[in-house]
This record gives sequence, C-alpha cells and structure tokens, in this order.
Amino acid sequence: MGYTFTWDDLEKICLKLNMKRQGNTSVWAGIGPDGRLRKCTIHAKHRGNIGAGLVSKIAKQELLFDSVEEML
Repeated sequence: MGYTFTWDDLEKICLKLNMKRQGNTSVWAGIGPDGRLRKCTIHAKHRGNIGAGLVSKIAKQELLFDSVEEML
C-alpha cells in the first residue's frame, strides 16, 4: 500500500519526535522518546508530494523507523 507525504507532514512528525529546526537551516534534530538522536533534512519550500523512495529513505535512515508504516 502506498502512502502520500508532504514536507509539512514530515515537519509534524519531527515535532512529535521532539525534534527542532536547527537555526535557519533545513536540518531538524532532536532526541526522540526512545532516547535515540535523529537528524532529518526537510525542504519545506517544495510543494507537492514526496516520492515513495525518498519517504522510505527518510523514514529508515534519518528518522530511524523500521518502515514507512511505523512513521504513521
């Protein structure tokens, strides 16, 4: 099953993971509820949906989820 995400959706997920934007950069960082440090780059000025491959990469490598479904 495919999921659709926008950059705004990723910002909301980062806020729920106690991540904060690092100054005026596109980088968000913080320690999640599980005690793991996460860093994510969010290109908020881009509009529209994010491709499935990029969503998967962000979920697994940057936000440290096991799958995109877990990120919901």
